[in-house]
Amino acid sequence: MSYVDNGIRPILEIGCGKGNITRFLEPDICIELDDKMIEYLKNFNLVIADARYLPVLRGQLVSSLPYQITSDFFKEVIKLNNIRKLTLILQKDFVDKIFNDSTYISFLLNYIYNIQIKDIIPPSCFSPRPKVYSIITIFNRIREYDKEVDSILSCISRYRNKTLRKASKLCGFSSNNDLKVREFKPWQVLELLNSVG
Repeated sequence: MSYVDNGIRPILEIGCGKGNITRFLEPDICIELDDKMIEYLKNFNLVIADARYLPVLRGQLVSSLPYQITSDFFKEVIKLNNIRKLTLILQKDFVDKIFNDSTYISFLLNYIYNIQIKDIIPPSCFSPRPKVYSIITIFNRIREYDKEVDSILSCISRYRNKTLRKASKLCGFSSNNDLKVREFKPWQVLELLNSVG
């Protein structure tokens, strides 16, 4: 995969399945939850584990994440400062939300990472075929995890329809900004944070 940086090691593939990507990627570690896949992955450095609770704390991750674990996965991986890069195949609607919806996870991801959209992948490229398009998305870490920032964004995001002034007051902060929280795009997260001191 041309989007993977061989200078950031180890390279971890999450959800290796039957090894379709693994054979080309040749990751340092292959993380797979389903032990039925062992026979397909016996030539790789396989670890049976849940991607939401990573057994490795550094390097870069490559994965086609199942939609249902995407948010839980990100909530954990953002805390691992030595995971420097993620190259992920994500459902298009999730990626759209990262850039357009003023949610907790969207704000937090835009704070921690520089996010780049690469190739769009049609359903026909997968088997079984999903109903949605996917996008190769790259997350390069630009900031370390900050528990205080996480707490601020978590609270403020609960009050999307209130002004930042009102939301800040409800969260124990202060702000003079009368824009509604939902009017801040996720990539404007620094502007939002600066507005609450």
